[in-house]
Amino acid sequence: MVMTSEVELLEEISKKMSQLIVLAKLSSSKFIVETKEEIKKDPVSLAVLQLADGTMSSSQIKEKVKEQTKVSERTIEGRISELTEKGALTAVRKGKEIYYENSGLYD
Repeated sequence: MVMTSEVELLEEISKKMSQLIVLAKLSSSKFIVETKEEIKKDPVSLAVLQLADGTMSSSQIKEKVKEQTKVSERTIEGRISELTEKGALTAVRKGKEIYYENSGLYD
């Protein structure tokens, strides 16, 4: 059972983390806007982000994006890697599979 003081401490930590996130976004706003525009212009990246809701495995996402865009799996893998590197995707391992989620950073 969590005591009231622990709950208050967690709420305070959450508030401070939210403030840090806002400050980080403000200090990087130009980069965020430029990256968002870059992603929106690329149909492969856009398709990956639209499918990345944590419910499909990496292989399922690749297959659907390949069907939609008619590009190679290697190209899709490259975009997934770039999106992950830029913080647009987060990877979650479930058993032997990797699932991707849109981080919301560029929404």
